[in-house]
Amino acid sequence: MTSPKSIKACKMETATRSWTARPILGSDFTEVPPLQEVYVGVLKQRKDTSTAIKSISTVLPGFAHLKRCSNGKLLLAPLRSDESSCERDHDISLSENQLKTQLKERGFDLSLLEEKFQVTKVPAKTPKTKLQASEASKIWPVNFHPDQMIESLIDGSIFDENCLHAIERIMSLVIEAARLETVGDERCTGAAAIVDPEDGRILAVAAARIDRHPMWHAAMLAVDLVARLHGGGAWDLSDEECKETKGQTDAVEEDTFDDGGTDPSATTEDQSLKRLRRIKRRYQEETPLCYPRSLSSLQFPVQTSLETQVVRKGRRNNGAKIEDLKQKECDDNAKKCGPYLCTGYWAFLLMEPCPLCAMALLHSRVARIFYGTANQSVGVLGTKAILHTVPGLNHRYRVWSGILEQECRQAVEEINARRSRN
Repeated sequence: MTSPKSIKACKMETATRSWTARPILGSDFTEVPPLQEVYVGVLKQRKDTSTAIKSISTVLPGFAHLKRCSNGKLLLAPLRSDESSCERDHDISLSENQLKTQLKERGFDLSLLEEKFQVTKVPAKTPKTKLQASEASKIWPVNFHPDQMIESLIDGSIFDENCLHAIERIMSLVIEAARLETVGDERCTGAAAIVDPEDGRILAVAAARIDRHPMWHAAMLAVDLVARLHGGGAWDLSDEECKETKGQTDAVEEDTFDDGGTDPSATTEDQSLKRLRRIKRRYQEETPLCYPRSLSSLQFPVQTSLETQVVRKGRRNNGAKIEDLKQKECDDNAKKCGPYLCTGYWAFLLMEPCPLCAMALLHSRVARIFYGTANQSVGVLGTKAILHTVPGLNHRYRVWSGILEQECRQAVEEINARRSRN
């Protein structure tokens, strides 16, 4: 049981933290839901509310996200049957007389309502957050059931204090790596780290070196280093350490499936899981991989799990629900993505990634991305676009910004100043 003293210390630490992890969410979660014009009928007698709701829900179903009656006003039908057509300047408004005719033909008792209908505005879409639901309810009562995972992202409870400290330590390492070796440009610069959140093992750390290759951005190099642990890797990195590691993983890769025969009953998924377990065992001996090699001289943080320990409290046990949702998210991600290079891993970046880096991280299937400062030039995870919310993608990671933001911004300024002097 946590002592009152430790709780007080924890709160003090939270208050003194200089940064806040800000989730990068799509506009569906951050913008006020749009409104639409609707007809409402005023009930003559409040005692008829239940009868009127039951009847209108049968003859004109819809508005599942709204309460059908509010303050004696019955929600009837949209003023326009197709809002998108309205945006194209096509007036297809439903007249009051047309609506009354529809209601009468379908058996609704118009005598329950005042003769004149009113036109008002109500939320057009289902709110996705508590804040949206609160704002929408000021206009018209809504039916809303919060998504515990989304709410934990917004209020920050998805991370506990231990996890936040670990995130800060890893980002501090990324900052030092960037200061030591980064050679970038105005579009993409900095350093990156790939981490296994299960045990907090840092698998790869890389600094951008576009002076050696135009595609050697930090995230691209970090993913390539992880590929070496799988016996792959797209680039022939010049550092001797990387060459030695590539040779070792090639040798192990040849022996990976030479384990006395293959079980004919084993599924492809079983074989993939076995392969991943073997690769993970190699992590203990060969990680972290660093490029350039000089990054291995940095002081690496103590390895600690990044998995949040949810405190289960309250009669409804929302903590347990969040933990279950997180586990389901991980399981679904693994099923959909399979054994890709970075499935389930977390990526830490000094600066918001450019399109090239963001897509490399997407294709490698990282689960989460944390970055420090915005990329005002070409950042696509919050500044110029929100790539991970684009429809049609076959993988979606979660993204947070603002990790040691001030320190990261200062490091970027130092790197840019160094580049301008050269």
